Amino acid sequence: MWAIRGRILAMSDHPDVPTAASGAFAGTVWLADDGRIAAVTSSRQRVPAGFEGAEILDVGTSLVMPGLIDLHNHLAYNTLPLWTEPKQQVAFLHHNSWTRAPTYSASTTWPAYALITACPGELLAYVETKAIVGGTTTIQGSPPMNRPRDGWLVRNVEDESFGTGDDDRIYASTLTGKPQMLADRANGMRRGSTFIYHCAEGQPETVVAREFVDAELAGCLQARFVAVHANAADTSRFAAWKARPGAIAWSPFSNLWLYGRTTDVPAAQREKITVCLGSDWAPSGTKHVLGEVKVARLVSDALGWGFTDQQLVAMMTSAPGDVLARSWRRQLGRLQPKAIGDVVVLRASPRADPYGAVVAATERDVQLVVIAGQPRYGTTALMDAAGATPLTTVTIAGEDRSLRLTTPDDADSGWQWQDVLKRMEKVRKNPKAEIEAAQGRLAAFGGRLDHREAPLRLALDMPSGLGPVGGLPKDLGEVHVPELQSLEHDADWLKSLVGRGFHRGLLDDLARYYPA
Repeated sequence: MWAIRGRILAMSDHPDVPTAASGAFAGTVWLADDGRIAAVTSSRQRVPAGFEGAEILDVGTSLVMPGLIDLHNHLAYNTLPLWTEPKQQVAFLHHNSWTRAPTYSASTTWPAYALITACPGELLAYVETKAIVGGTTTIQGSPPMNRPRDGWLVRNVEDESFGTGDDDRIYASTLTGKPQMLADRANGMRRGSTFIYHCAEGQPETVVAREFVDAELAGCLQARFVAVHANAADTSRFAAWKARPGAIAWSPFSNLWLYGRTTDVPAAQREKITVCLGSDWAPSGTKHVLGEVKVARLVSDALGWGFTDQQLVAMMTSAPGDVLARSWRRQLGRLQPKAIGDVVVLRASPRADPYGAVVAATERDVQLVVIAGQPRYGTTALMDAAGATPLTTVTIAGEDRSLRLTTPDDADSGWQWQDVLKRMEKVRKNPKAEIEAAQGRLAAFGGRLDHREAPLRLALDMPSGLGPVGGLPKDLGEVHVPELQSLEHDADWLKSLVGRGFHRGLLDDLARYYPA
């Protein structure tokens, strides 16, 4: 057991958690050995019983807040650069438009397939590290795999079982469901599962708006239903969800990049639908949800929605935490007794408005990330003080950070970041040979893929696009894997926004959050 002392931004209305007019108060979060929060106290309160000799990590005036939750992603693609179709002159109509674009397969499916096939473990390490450097502790959209991991680096929404082996609590689908599948998921939600469904993604009044209607007719509009995007949905139909409102996963960057407009969030909120943020994927999204919240700020300001910083912070903490708790029966996204011990420490000046400081925070401000009570990432000083081992060094925005990285199959075996990069670079330089070698290893194994000694296998969760079998070229020599993208929102990434996509310049303003 141990504790973190600083300026507490609890995001909680729990009766045993102190409050402050500014939202943050000087206090301590007490973390129990079971990975949960035992108590949250102010500086005036006594040490909780049983914690008299506990180590206390004092972070000064830095903000201590719940770990961030990304409720919409596709991690398998998160090494790739932002994508545009060179000859596309107008915004895409819907999700079936851009997946048929001429360059889509070669730009997304082929390189992603190379990495998930030839270096699946390294890919997972890279993309989950990309999430954690932005303060993400829980993320949706990990690639389907033959041996789901529980409690490795970042918590994966679909695979998490909390050590029970029961990961059949949350289901997701990126593909449009047929009526029987939707009806099955509706029945599953009635039994307690959550269904995260890509639904009505595109322009209003296009054919994909029907997807939301189909979900409604199948009985999916329940409290455990999460509609991803829903920007093409007829907002008048949100009223049918009001009796048992669920959630919408909002990815404003991706919406603007592809379609030039985004979900009508105020319309959803008027019907009591919870709105949560998701950073989507690298080809049309931000690096992580701490970047996505800045896009939400820009959109709210541009459209006159009037969202407060507190409301935006809730969209990546307490709001998705409450949504997931409906099936997990465990609280995330709030610092309060019995909640999961996911904590992020963000550097902030003593007098800074806490919510505004979170919205403005960049990767450099992420000082410590704790998942289920275990320090996973942070400054070398804080990770050493927290007793985290084994550690490797990752350079973020010119500053060294320590990452507790272990191999996927051995929680005690440390993995050096440079070894991860070295292997990925080898695949990138000769994808054809590495894909064929991986296919040969799989054939040589010959056993059941769910066996614990089977080679790790991942699958892509997005449409493959135009192409031969599986969207891949007949000649694997045509596969090109672009240079691995940085983990942070750097100058090159910001430069790639200008004059590209269909956001009409709105996303260019992200640069103000990331000074050179």
